[in-house]
Amino acid sequence: MRSIIAARRLPPKELSMWQKTTSMFQKHTLPTLIGTALSHLTLQGFIPEDFIEHSIQWEQLPYSVDDCLDFGFTWTHMLQMNFKPHHFKSLEWRHFTQLQLDADAMMKTCLSIHDLVALKLTPQQLHKLKWSWAHITTIGGTADNIKISPQDRAIYFGRTTQETSTCASVSTGSVPKFSF
Repeated sequence: MRSIIAARRLPPKELSMWQKTTSMFQKHTLPTLIGTALSHLTLQGFIPEDFIEHSIQWEQLPYSVDDCLDFGFTWTHMLQMNFKPHHFKSLEWRHFTQLQLDADAMMKTCLSIHDLVALKLTPQQLHKLKWSWAHITTIGGTADNIKISPQDRAIYFGRTTQETSTCASVSTGSVPKFSF
């Protein structure tokens, strides 16, 4: 397989006039092969970098996420192929762990709080993906637009600034101000 890939990447040898003419009618470039089984593309020597070289976007791929990962796509490839926040909906939890995604990686797609909420991840999953309350507020999250109980917020994301100031005022003996 490596020799096929290496041979395909060598500069083309000089073709005769007849070979040049017949090659114009053959359409076996990667963009025309989209939809062909990835195992067939592998046998022809294609690799994920070829998709990037041909400017093929992630949303143009008709393959399942599992097939793409088995083919060799990584998170870096996916970003280079213009992976967008709404594409996260096609990922299952095992894909998040297999791609070793975390909050910083997810934020590279310009994820908004609405995109994050649409994924319906549990507080435990968000915590495993290293989401902090600072990350959540950076993308527009508030206690009102992300439905996480105050207990889960305290357990998985630490105390927010408001909660910290309330706790500090309790410890000093002053009357805390509660805002809802």
